[in-house]
Amino acid sequence: MKHTTSPTPTAIEEPGGRGRRIGAYRGAEPGPLVICIAALHGNEPAGIGALERVLGVLSANRLRMRGDLVGLLGNLQAHRAGTRFIDEDLNRVWQHDRVDALLESLGSGGSTRDGDDAPIVGSAELAEQRDLLAAFQSEHRRARGPIHVLDLHTTSSESAPFTTLGDTLQNRALALRLPVPVVLGLEEQFDGAMLHYFDRMGWVNIGIEAGQHEAASSIDAHEEAVWILLEALGLIDEEDTPGRGDRRARLAGRAEGLPRVLDVHYRHVVSEEDEFRMHPGFRNFDVVEAGRELGADRSGPVRTALAGRVFLPLYQRQGDDGFFIVRQRARVWLTVSWILRTVGADRVAAWLPGVRPHPARSDAVVLARWARTRWVIGLLHLLGFTARGESGGAVMVRRPEGPARQPESASAGG
Repeated sequence: MKHTTSPTPTAIEEPGGRGRRIGAYRGAEPGPLVICIAALHGNEPAGIGALERVLGVLSANRLRMRGDLVGLLGNLQAHRAGTRFIDEDLNRVWQHDRVDALLESLGSGGSTRDGDDAPIVGSAELAEQRDLLAAFQSEHRRARGPIHVLDLHTTSSESAPFTTLGDTLQNRALALRLPVPVVLGLEEQFDGAMLHYFDRMGWVNIGIEAGQHEAASSIDAHEEAVWILLEALGLIDEEDTPGRGDRRARLAGRAEGLPRVLDVHYRHVVSEEDEFRMHPGFRNFDVVEAGRELGADRSGPVRTALAGRVFLPLYQRQGDDGFFIVRQRARVWLTVSWILRTVGADRVAAWLPGVRPHPARSDAVVLARWARTRWVIGLLHLLGFTARGESGGAVMVRRPEGPARQPESASAGG
């Protein structure tokens, strides 16, 4: 039976227009706020199409909702240009110092413009980031419940859908609601990802990668994921959604045969000067053996030293990640880490060989160079610590954890 009330939806704005809001739907009852961000990379439009569909169905059917859904467009200028970014990757610029300076500017009423029509001082992405921060602040003030963020992305190679996250228990629980692979450890490979900012704010968040940039199936996968999470978070009732069919089964089918949990073991960094070119034909998650030639650069063939699955092979002009290698993570690891974090075992981190407390931070430890081994870092991961890109692996910071929740979904869905 469909429930209808009188929510207050806002009009869906055209993505090519001046507004950053793709659209919003405000429920008649209070509840969680779900912020969906699409096209943080301008050449990834699938999330926009998916959000337009979801918002259109909500508005057309005036569905009952507890809480609010907001869709924001990430990099307006790059989206209009059809490029990943204009001057710098908008998903690499969320370092604390930079964000704090922009927030201070917003708080003081300052501006990064010389006048209404003057060019932005600094990169194009500085303006985009400042406007996004203002939008986040505005949505935060309107929130009527806990905030969750879904960062919608696609890949340059063919790919099954998957999720990425800063591995807090809350983020992990949200990611495991979706029947697709969860990839851990990507957060540690570079500094300044936008999801780091949401962790700092205490907002539960995940990244959702739906497939190849231009594939119509990527729009479908994003739409399925958004509906599933709206239901899982209690904003809508499953029986209220028209055309729901076997949405979960369809999304699971797109990732059939893949491991439930994987983690990153290697990142191949590239620059324009390298002239790196990935060999054609690799799909995301293809199995590769050690020594396999994956591409070439100005020095010759590029081979992987590790066996595993090739992850995010680079098939676009912009970007500094040539490829990653990921491996399956045993499901029991999720349960063990949940137990250790729940009982506060992070207090023993400084007792590990080569690990000492950070001299200035109570939430961090320092690793001696000889201690930066897979097993020591793996234990610290279990305890809830993460390496930040700018520290070169020498410092690991304890992730901020919200209320612990038993990972009942850890063995479900794939």
